[in-house]
Amino acid sequence: MGLKDDFRPFSRYIKLILQTLIALTTILIGIRMEVVFFSTWLNVLLSVIWIVGITNGFNIIDVMDGIAGGVALFAAATFIFISALGTGSYPLLAVSLAGGCLGFLPYNLPRARLFMGDAGSLFVGYMLSVIAIKTSYTTSNPIALFVPLLILFYPIFDTVYVVSLRLLKRKNPLVGSPDHFVLKLKASGLPIPSIIAIIYLATISLCEASFIITRLPLIGAVILYSVALLIFVMFGVILKGRT
Repeated sequence: MGLKDDFRPFSRYIKLILQTLIALTTILIGIRMEVVFFSTWLNVLLSVIWIVGITNGFNIIDVMDGIAGGVALFAAATFIFISALGTGSYPLLAVSLAGGCLGFLPYNLPRARLFMGDAGSLFVGYMLSVIAIKTSYTTSNPIALFVPLLILFYPIFDTVYVVSLRLLKRKNPLVGSPDHFVLKLKASGLPIPSIIAIIYLATISLCEASFIITRLPLIGAVILYSVALLIFVMFGVILKGRT
């Protein structure tokens, strides 16, 4: 679907319908959330939202060379590390994805010679959404199940950030606009290498925090989640007015 979209773009609504069908197919073959506190139908609904959301999230952050590939590499590496401790279900899939991103990234950093396109970003986002669902995290605290939100925080954040700004401007949230977080950083005067370094360091920090959360009691986990959210909201508010 992504490759076809690169050559001849789909309607935004057709693409969303196709992604939903792909998510439902994934669920039908047994890959879905299994949160014990939720009903089956709620788990299915959240699985669809998660798969479609993360798939599109990586497509959304692919607006600057090196960003999507680097974030995907660090996220996949984190799932590998969790799997190495015996709690991951799909370690080989994570290793394969990390290896692909590692080989691709040197050619995608500025000045890029290779580009992801929709074929790459949608695929990477979809695979990470599946890996996240099929990985178990910890029994140390009841909110460790939210660890994937931290590992994949940047694509989630930028998706919410872009959609929110478009809605505030009374624009269609599915229509492209320069409201992405990295483009706001660029508009503030930061050079592209510095922007890439900021996103990489933030992602690495969040991935480290995600592992620490799996080892913390409940109060410690809540504090780390809150700090991560506060930092990104603060930067978002500061950069909101920049064009």
